[in-house]
Amino acid sequence: MKYFEFGKENPTTLLLLHGVDTTWQLSFQPFIEVAAKKYHVIAVAEDGFNTDEPEIDAISVIDEAHKITEWLVDRFDGKIDIILGESLGGMIMTEILLDERISVHTAIADGFTILEYPSFRHDLPKRIVATALADIELFAFKHMSLFNKILGEDIDSMIYKEASKKTLYNLEYSMMPYRYKYEAFNRSDSYIWHGEKEPGFKHVLKKVDRKKYHFAHKVFLNRGHGSLLLEPERLLREVDLAYKGYKGRYKSR
Repeated sequence: MKYFEFGKENPTTLLLLHGVDTTWQLSFQPFIEVAAKKYHVIAVAEDGFNTDEPEIDAISVIDEAHKITEWLVDRFDGKIDIILGESLGGMIMTEILLDERISVHTAIADGFTILEYPSFRHDLPKRIVATALADIELFAFKHMSLFNKILGEDIDSMIYKEASKKTLYNLEYSMMPYRYKYEAFNRSDSYIWHGEKEPGFKHVLKKVDRKKYHFAHKVFLNRGHGSLLLEPERLLREVDLAYKGYKGRYKSR
């Protein structure tokens, strides 16, 4: 795992966590070019998707979150102004938020999805399912129209197709007993973003108890999963708005 910092002269820190099947460069490079003019941007090169360390595989969401948390405590005394977690990065973000040593002003989970896998009683079914899912992902890398249909957006330019089967297997395997930590949203000024074309965003609202877990939800019309990454100037404006503290649940063009 590596960390890349930009705009260090700026006082407000912005931590970027990319999703699965991509890299920090493919996801955030255009955004960083505009965001670094006003924020101290920290981009994490997560294990299994780090082009500088291709030999290192990802182990689990919790393992990734633990490594990042320790680095934040060591480097910034655990204090970060904004975290933007894309897709799986939003899940990593919730794990980071739950550490008592971490203090975050604004937490944004863009494309936050709820896909809780069954908890198998025995290991063999877990291994079989994880292998099958990893193979499906590798197949999808070669047939991007499948990815695009699922996500509601053409994001071929952001997909890292060199991820190892071991990385994909490990992440799928580790998800089978995993349950989302919605209580993390109560530890900061929290936001969940979705593109209107994402197939699962309504399920999030049905699943997450808004009386118990506190976040503002924003739906971007005519956009799919990760769409805002393709509009860096717009993404920067939305991050600015979240940091200033917009509230409520509403749709935006």
